[in-house]
Amino acid sequence: MQHDALVHEIRRFNRFYTGLVGLLDETLMQSPYTLTEARVLFELGRKPRPGGGRAGLLARMFHLDLAPAVSELAGELNLAPAYLTRVLRKFAAMGLAEMRDDPENGQPALALTRRGKAALVDLETATNRDLARLTVKLEDKEAAELSDALNRVTRLLAAAGM
Repeated sequence: MQHDALVHEIRRFNRFYTGLVGLLDETLMQSPYTLTEARVLFELGRKPRPGGGRAGLLARMFHLDLAPAVSELAGELNLAPAYLTRVLRKFAAMGLAEMRDDPENGQPALALTRRGKAALVDLETATNRDLARLTVKLEDKEAAELSDALNRVTRLLAAAGM
């Protein structure tokens, strides 16, 4: 297969899949979150992000103590740090995320609050429900075939350095 044809097929699949699961809708899975916000919520739920050291009042007022957490997370999600900062400020205002001492090392870390963890559970439950709805009509053999195909795509693209 020619490279251009493969690129066309990947783009065709991306359009199909993003439309199928609603990734281009205003919000994800009829939640109050955009796709980017959902990604940030998921990553914060996965592990707390180290903040700066003990910041003074001025640094806390301007969220300068968030710089290490924002830099790390922005790099992982391939987001502009300024955009991520706006998302994090929105989460803080909604009571979803906060800076607090990490129980493992006592250092300040950006983490989900109890409300943020509950929001993440709701989002993951809705996502799982919607994906289960997509696959419920597949026979066992078809489900295994889809699983194999997804694993193969992941393996091939990971090996290609994507």
